[in-house]
Amino acid sequence: MCVPINQTVMTLEDTPDDESHDRFPSPPTPPPRGGREIRESLATFIVRKADSMKPPRPAQKVTALCTCLALLAPLSASAVAPEAAAGRIALVIGNGAYVASPLVNPARDARAVAERLRDAGFRVTLKVDAPRRELQEAIRGFGDALARDNRAVGVFYYAGHGVQLNWRNFMLPVDVRITRPSDIAAQGVDVGLLLESLGRARNPLNLVILDACRNNPFGSDFRTDDRGLSQLDAPPGTLLAYATAPGNTADDGEGAHGLYTENLLKEMKVPGAPVEDVFKRVRLAVRRASEGAQIPWESTSLEGDFAFVAGSGRDLSREQKEFEADLATWNSLREAKDPEPLEAFIRQRPSGKFAELAQHRLDAVLRERGEKPVQAAPPPPLGPEMCVPGAADGKAASYSGKVVSFRPGERYTYRTVDLVSQTETARSTDTVLRIAGDEVLYNDGSKVSDLFGNNVRAPDGTSWTPYQFFINDYALGKRWPAQFIVTRADGTKVNVRFELRVAARERITLPAGTFDSYRIEARGVDLGSGVQLDRTAWVAPERMRGFLAMENLVRKGGAVVGGERIELADYAAGAALATPDAAPSAAKKAKDPGGWRPSY
Repeated sequence: MCVPINQTVMTLEDTPDDESHDRFPSPPTPPPRGGREIRESLATFIVRKADSMKPPRPAQKVTALCTCLALLAPLSASAVAPEAAAGRIALVIGNGAYVASPLVNPARDARAVAERLRDAGFRVTLKVDAPRRELQEAIRGFGDALARDNRAVGVFYYAGHGVQLNWRNFMLPVDVRITRPSDIAAQGVDVGLLLESLGRARNPLNLVILDACRNNPFGSDFRTDDRGLSQLDAPPGTLLAYATAPGNTADDGEGAHGLYTENLLKEMKVPGAPVEDVFKRVRLAVRRASEGAQIPWESTSLEGDFAFVAGSGRDLSREQKEFEADLATWNSLREAKDPEPLEAFIRQRPSGKFAELAQHRLDAVLRERGEKPVQAAPPPPLGPEMCVPGAADGKAASYSGKVVSFRPGERYTYRTVDLVSQTETARSTDTVLRIAGDEVLYNDGSKVSDLFGNNVRAPDGTSWTPYQFFINDYALGKRWPAQFIVTRADGTKVNVRFELRVAARERITLPAGTFDSYRIEARGVDLGSGVQLDRTAWVAPERMRGFLAMENLVRKGGAVVGGERIELADYAAGAALATPDAAPSAAKKAKDPGGWRPSY
């Protein structure tokens, strides 16, 4: 049976090993959970004039509350544990007693993870060195337990050998005897079937952690051409974590635990740490310890918040102070040449408002020092035999993971359309002049963005503090924050905060052509006036760095007071500009106002 990769994943209750799980009926599969659909028209909204809004209060000038990491405030816990009434159910498996290729650490890893989860309030079923039948029965029981308590948080952890075959991932029981490829499917346990089995539960949040692919599991009898596990997108409401990037192998470790689980155990203890932060810290620690030879990988579609250990709730006042401190620190680290302060900055707030920028800088520093990090294998090719939702009917193709940079001579032409009247209100063209450090200069150099397309300076003198609305690495389900201060030409300041997520992979048709893109949904607020800001953006980082399209809504008091769509009307890669003489003339600059310059 072919399993769609967006099937809901769930994850087991303490059940006697000999209990039959077949008598528990499974509820019907729930409809997919996704982001809010794109609005088709704003004609039904009452649009107020923008000048009827009270002018926003100038944002307080940012002060350097901190110039070094030692003075940074402690991590703010934006995620807290689920309600007490909601259950916590886990299935933990550690397989190491293989005949052909035994592993030292999975049993110890599994026992330690099980203990940590019990300390966090989970009901845990632990299986060590499980044969195939026992493993299958435990997985069925896990799904049944979550179906009975569909408000529960589920965690599935597996340590042991894992392998891919024809883009399908298999966990290997300890009783496997594999001598040919066909034995893998016959004797292994398909992760896809695990997702299908658990997908019938309607619980809101699940973690699936696979510390597998530790080395060749077949000894000298047989070898497969495909290393590691195949890339999968996380089903709705799920975070899927691999100990290493798809297509690569993980370190079994020289100490008491495998390298990945050793760091996971440390981070699970941090009070109030959002689960995304836990895995980001684990990824950073494993990468540094292995010098890039092992880099953990996650795919997420989580919509709720979760922490293994509860902490304090969200404090917006504290977040503002943290932003001001982080902004001052990041400005001091933007050109850092050493990895240590960047690493410490990221570990302090791995989901912070400058973490994506800091990660890109750290990547560059480590690359200059000779690190050659492993690369994730590409996702499965789309085709009917893969049963991948979106593979047919003109939907978006798989993302290769390879991104491009801005190039001198690139030309972007955008048109702006009023969403109510559906009429074009502006058109502008920007040509990349040159790249200077971490800035991109356009036209005559009076317009500047960062390397990902975020605004730095506009021709009229408007400027932005560094921010990460657009980022380097996109992945389906990824979430991140952005905050920045806009200083307008008249000196007034606006402080804006956004929460963003990659909501979908989809095909979009624009005047400039048809593109396979990521759709980004952003919800924000002007912290001075309280005006709500809704944005939907489309990007194709494997094709170009400039955005493809952007829809902007401005709301006040629940009513829409403005709306526009900026979309790519024409694009040319162009030839590299040899001299500044190739910049647009004064007449051209007067006609083309310099591209998108939003109020926020």
